Amino acid sequence: MIKNPLLGKHSHNNRDSKEGQVLRFIREARKLSLTDVSAKINLKALDIDHFENGRKFYKEEDIQKFLDCYDFKKEDFKTLVELKVLNKQLVNHFITRL
Repeated sequence: MIKNPLLGKHSHNNRDSKEGQVLRFIREARKLSLTDVSAKINLKALDIDHFENGRKFYKEEDIQKFLDCYDFKKEDFKTLVELKVLNKQLVNHFITRL
């Protein structure tokens, strides 16, 4: 098992979790609140916030729940995570081309 270097590190910015940052941008582009998503995927809004801000780490099945909720392709998600520079405009480009 590979040890996550950020595990146990409390962070107040989104730079520690590229996956969380991408998921937050997708959620915002879909105009969904934390409460909306919480009700759809049966997670606490606070847990979702912690995922998005790098204070909790994702399992593959967690990511899939979010992608299903957001109606977003896993391949597009992986492409966004791999980008060196990420911003809301890039995420919006992926959403508008669907």
